[in-house]
Amino acid sequence: MLLKKISQIILKIIAGIFAFVFFVIYVVIPIGAPWAIRSQGSKILKHPVQVRSVWFNPVLLRLSVNGFKIMDTDKKDVIAGFNRFWADASFVSLLKKEYRVESIGVDGLVVNAALLPGNRINLMDLVPDQSQPVAANEKPEQIVPAKQAAVLPNIRIDNILLTNGSVTFTDRTVSPQFLTKLSGMSLTVTGISTKPDSIANVVFSTRLDDKGIISAEANLKPLAQPIEMETTFSLNGYALTVLTPYVGKYTGRSVKTGKMDFTMNYKIANNQLNARHKLLIQKFDFGEKVESKDALNLPFGLAVALLEDPNGRISISLPVKGDMSDPQFEYFHLIGQVARNFFMKLVTAPFMALMSIVGSESGTEEMGQVTFEPGKAGLTDKAKETLDLFVKALKERPKLSIEVNGSYDPQVDWKAMKTEAYDIEYINRRKESARSDFRVVEHMYKLRFGFRDYWKLARKHTVNKVIDESAMKEEMRRLIIEQGKADRSALDMLGQARAKAVYDHIIAGGFDPARIKIGSARETQSSMGLVPSEFTLTVYE
Repeated sequence: MLLKKISQIILKIIAGIFAFVFFVIYVVIPIGAPWAIRSQGSKILKHPVQVRSVWFNPVLLRLSVNGFKIMDTDKKDVIAGFNRFWADASFVSLLKKEYRVESIGVDGLVVNAALLPGNRINLMDLVPDQSQPVAANEKPEQIVPAKQAAVLPNIRIDNILLTNGSVTFTDRTVSPQFLTKLSGMSLTVTGISTKPDSIANVVFSTRLDDKGIISAEANLKPLAQPIEMETTFSLNGYALTVLTPYVGKYTGRSVKTGKMDFTMNYKIANNQLNARHKLLIQKFDFGEKVESKDALNLPFGLAVALLEDPNGRISISLPVKGDMSDPQFEYFHLIGQVARNFFMKLVTAPFMALMSIVGSESGTEEMGQVTFEPGKAGLTDKAKETLDLFVKALKERPKLSIEVNGSYDPQVDWKAMKTEAYDIEYINRRKESARSDFRVVEHMYKLRFGFRDYWKLARKHTVNKVIDESAMKEEMRRLIIEQGKADRSALDMLGQARAKAVYDHIIAGGFDPARIKIGSARETQSSMGLVPSEFTLTVYE
């Protein structure tokens, strides 16, 4: 009888425990948890919180939250939420002193982010204010020496899943407003563990504005010191018309057409970052002008023309390397610096960009010009070689046109022209007369300066009643050549002749005549004994 009574008592206790567990699982939690989440969530987040149902099994360690939403203050729009969140832990693993989560997941994630005037993001309103006033008599915290890192418990998460997610971003600081949306988001993370050598795998994919596909995959050691990671990110087939609000803001033009593919490959090991960024834009074209006070005064059209090949493709490769152990290392600063340097070189040194197209590694500083011998309009062999390389590069960039600007140095060129005229006159007079070299020059000098100036010069070069004919001849030659001011019309004709020589050589190389013209002659300054004539690149309309 005693055993029977004990058995009945035990059965009643067990039944009571099951009844209590059943009551907690199917009554208390489903009713109390949603109320607590709505009440405390609204209080903490300062926004209305909704939740449809909550289910938790403390025996099987399974949790499910359904229909969670954070609403705006008007209760009209959802700021963030999800259809279902679940977590499934392993009770058996606890007996092995292992904390194992078999699955954590979110289905139907919804996030509606907005950049508001004043550069404030609406999601930041959901973050509780952590700032606390410091009392006047309160002393600042003392720095406590770091303790040795404790051994982490054995934790493992088999799967982290995100399905059917969507994130919408609205920028209300530009006009028109910019709106972009990630939809069909899928994320799978496997292999998360506190073991130092564990390798986690991340796979992510989503649609961007239904106009492009984003995919990414990464392998990393989360607890490795320093961190080790390899990752690949790609965006394919993105329609650039979506970016009109930003393009219009900074360029003053809308986007008419264009698709973009973007790939990033990152490898981090031993605190060294090695990254490659590849951008491919196809059939890009600017549209109508857009009024913008923030538009930058930069030749964006020229930059596009420099980058676009005959097939309408713009291909850009930007490698980035950095030492992550350097205290000055800042990732976004490094990326921004590399991109800024690339585009600034493009718009400030367009001829260097053209030189890189044909794969030349020398002579880039001469790509935008050809040089002439003083007083001459004929092309040297080196000038012809430079022009041939230039034409080859121009043929690869069909949106570029060129203006040839003939030039002249009023001092160097005029002296060379006068020297040539002197030499011709001297040779002709030597042929007509049997006089000596000195007498020919003497005659030429007297014709220009008269007898009085001649005798003044002769007295300066007379020693012991004997004229130093050699020195006087050189002085007379110099004065004849330097006589008078430079003839601007003659110099202008020289500049035009130089431009015509360049034009004819480029046309002879098979270049489209519609894409080249001769500009006005310009005054310039010689360098290293040569006179440069420059080109001007413009966009071919």
